[in-house]
Amino acid sequence: MRTALAVAVLAALALVLLNPSMDDFKVFVESRSEQLLLNETGDSAFGRALSSIGSSLAGTFVDRVTTRNTYGLFSTYTVDLDGPDEAGEEWRFVGIGGRFLEIDRPESMEKDAGHE
Repeated sequence: MRTALAVAVLAALALVLLNPSMDDFKVFVESRSEQLLLNETGDSAFGRALSSIGSSLAGTFVDRVTTRNTYGLFSTYTVDLDGPDEAGEEWRFVGIGGRFLEIDRPESMEKDAGHE
């Protein structure tokens, strides 16, 4: 019983210490944006240049459209792409253990949107 409690406490402490910050999220967005843009533009010199510039801009400005809620062990990040008054264009992530998991994406970003 004591061992299980000690493991649970250590796991909780590790999650608190590894709870990603907004700066971590900016790095994540920059990296993910670069990969998405590279997939769209192709792996040419021009495509790499565009994806590098685009991802740098995304990383620079993401904190202006992102709301972070911290819950100790994890954080949620809501990226509101069209402003607070519009519904449906939000991207949501959970940051836990130093990682980010996408939990919701805008309808306009769905792979099958408009292709039926």
